[in-house]
Amino acid sequence: MSTVKRRVVIIGGGTGGAMLANRLPRDEFEVTVVDKQPYNHFWPWLLYIAFRGSRKPIKREIRSLLKPWVDFIQSGVRFINLQDRYVELENGKRLTYDYLVIATGATVDYSKVPGLDKVTEMFGNYHSTEENAWRVWQTLNNMREGTLAIILAPGAYRCPPSPLEGTFLAEEFFRRRGLRDRVRIVFATFYPRPYPAEPMNELIEPLLKERGIEYITFYTLDHIDPEKRVAYSMEGEELKFDAAIVIPPHVGVDIKYVPEDVLDSDRFVQADKFTNRVKGFDDAFVIGDASALPVAKTGVTAHLQAGVVARILQGEDARNTGRTNCPFDVGYGLGTFVISDYNNPTIKYPINRVNHLFKVAFAATYWDMILYPELWDPIFEAYFEATEPAKLRYLYR
Repeated sequence: MSTVKRRVVIIGGGTGGAMLANRLPRDEFEVTVVDKQPYNHFWPWLLYIAFRGSRKPIKREIRSLLKPWVDFIQSGVRFINLQDRYVELENGKRLTYDYLVIATGATVDYSKVPGLDKVTEMFGNYHSTEENAWRVWQTLNNMREGTLAIILAPGAYRCPPSPLEGTFLAEEFFRRRGLRDRVRIVFATFYPRPYPAEPMNELIEPLLKERGIEYITFYTLDHIDPEKRVAYSMEGEELKFDAAIVIPPHVGVDIKYVPEDVLDSDRFVQADKFTNRVKGFDDAFVIGDASALPVAKTGVTAHLQAGVVARILQGEDARNTGRTNCPFDVGYGLGTFVISDYNNPTIKYPINRVNHLFKVAFAATYWDMILYPELWDPIFEAYFEATEPAKLRYLYR
């Protein structure tokens, strides 16, 4: 006797969406992935394009990363009706579902900071596109003296360590070029300390001082004058620069929802923090950067949430722990990890070469992790168990 398969529509073929699709058994589910773009991007590598000039490919076709039995539709989505359980594509076609998973990621919103669009055209950034990351690389190579400002704009953004990663790699770039004494580097953040979580800041702030990197806290970017090359804060400070790399505010993708109140003011989807169920709906989930959950917007977060939702859809009582596991490159072949969960604050994890090598290893296995979860899940489950914050907090105080 054949079993009727449950229809799962996944909006987004990035890290979380693709990982989830490949985890759902073909004999139980009919899975369709929808994405406007044909490619899955490994966004963390924009950092190394921007500050190392890396030419490593960072995208692959989504179709090539999905199991053969998973359907893929390349299309934008203009409407999600959670009440009537359908998704409307840009051509008007409607997809009905038994379960919906929103994995649309986040996008940048330059309009939140007047002048930011022009500054990005001039100097680039490493949180949006390959083109903008290459602009950063060009900016660094053209700079011989003056002030480089790296500014974290207020709002959500991908990868908590990334603003400081860029700062540390910029410092390394100019020191290796013999220009460090001629280039002033200033990091500006709206947080009360360079890294927002105090245990990690106890490692990072002394390192900034050791490398001669200036930093400004409580600096809430308000607007930028690209012609005068001055960034103004809401607190009234003026930061003059010769080049500025701004981490832009991120918001949710512009899709219409019914009901509208599942979205917060920045278009992120509100959900239960343990199950990832969309607020008010048992048959809809959100994972990764698209959610309004109080967790880091990273690939690892999407990875872990995809696993939780896959188990829930198969009838298990799975729960999201809020685990964060962000690799943190501090330059010169050194690194650490930002590790925490809902019950444990960020661990004061040591800076060393081994942790940097772990980051490189994660990057090298990214595509295989998506396509072959049956091989990689046991390895990563062992890793995440060995590095549980509850265990590490007693080792690293």
